[in-house]
Amino acid sequence: MPQIILIIHGWSAGSFQLESLKNYLIEQDLGTVESIIYADYESREDSLTFNDIVHGLHEQMIKKGFIAPDGKKLCNMNVIVHSTAGLIIRHWIWHYYAERIADCPVKKIVMLAPANFGSPLAHRGKSLLGLLTRGRREIGDFLEVGREILDGLELASSYQWNLAEKDLICENPYYNSKQIQISILVGSEGYSGFRSFINKVGTDGTIVIAGTAINSAKLTLDFCKPQDKYCAYKAYNWVINKPVSDFAFAVLSELNHNTITQNFELVGPLIKQAFELKTAKQFQKFQSKLKEITEKTYAQNNKPKYQQFIVRVLDDQNMPVSDFTLEFFIVKQKWQDRERVLEKDKSHSSQITDQEYEYSRQVQEIISREFHSYSKDTSYRRFLVDLTEIENFLNQAQEKLNSAIVLTMRLHIPAIDKGIRYDTENLQNIVLYDPKAKKTNLSFFYENTTTLLELKVNRCNDYVTLGSKPLEH
Repeated sequence: MPQIILIIHGWSAGSFQLESLKNYLIEQDLGTVESIIYADYESREDSLTFNDIVHGLHEQMIKKGFIAPDGKKLCNMNVIVHSTAGLIIRHWIWHYYAERIADCPVKKIVMLAPANFGSPLAHRGKSLLGLLTRGRREIGDFLEVGREILDGLELASSYQWNLAEKDLICENPYYNSKQIQISILVGSEGYSGFRSFINKVGTDGTIVIAGTAINSAKLTLDFCKPQDKYCAYKAYNWVINKPVSDFAFAVLSELNHNTITQNFELVGPLIKQAFELKTAKQFQKFQSKLKEITEKTYAQNNKPKYQQFIVRVLDDQNMPVSDFTLEFFIVKQKWQDRERVLEKDKSHSSQITDQEYEYSRQVQEIISREFHSYSKDTSYRRFLVDLTEIENFLNQAQEKLNSAIVLTMRLHIPAIDKGIRYDTENLQNIVLYDPKAKKTNLSFFYENTTTLLELKVNRCNDYVTLGSKPLEH
């Protein structure tokens, strides 16, 4: 079969910005002018959706003869994606090949700074400033920025969550060393000069570094199922959907979101090596190499490593709960550990001490510092945690309190009205960190990843009754 390389650009960009990348690939004998193909899409068209892009990409693949009308491969394809295109290629593969991955032409994907779990610039792009700086200038499309695409790129978007459930957090993920190999490269630096004003912590100037990797676990606490001695399900156990783990990942020094597509001295050889791997064993060695590069990068720049958390709250009908508050607490380990939710010892006061309160206030500030609610659905919330800072803080709190400590989370949902409320009684002391827990090895803290936390709670009402006597309403 012919060998094709497909290059896909990101939002507010075009293939012309990746021309030097194609030239490098040709120089390295990885392809020819005819076999290295660009995929272009009008990313600033407001009505264009990810579904539209994926459908259009599929139709173009058929027209070019890369796949047959029934989707079966007519070539072997390696793909290079930048930024938003990471979501596009994943969406395309899932939509057309999830149930028949052997028919998929894609064998290897190199992702350059992919926006797998969002960008803090996406909601800014929809603002007036975004309209003025990135909006289109054509008559009839004036100031369009690609709102549908930016909605999907926004931090904690439902689009990212739903796609992850379909292709990353699933029974038989196809991203691995034997099926589709994914190599992810991301820079460690933000923008310099005038553009530095848009830099956010934990980013390469545009995307969240921790949001580029695909090893995202989903953890669920479901308090909607009936609880009795005959029920095998226990709500206080976290249900874990394990993530994809067989992929290559590197954080590269001195590169940002733009320069990663232009620095062929550092990035070029890694792309070349990723495409020339022949076996699963070679890919595993490549994974180790990229891990060493990442460790070297952090050793040189001394920057913190982050973890991104996305929290979603649903009711027992799987409807979103938009109005809720999450509070975090540091408490001495005086409570009995009932799996992953704490119950108070009878001898322990219901009130935390002044010291515990002060450390709880500080940990709330640390965890909530980089917080964002998804603008289209506030049942999705995002937190970005500096793992070095949180680890140092927990150690300090334990030392100052002279006691083993536990980090817990409380979910508060206000009542809808006098007759409709949420049952959050068992969601008051959810354990996130317990260094002495013996009943589980679950840890919440992993560097350079996005963790999905799903909380399900009963919505109760007093407006529905059964009885033998008629009632007047």
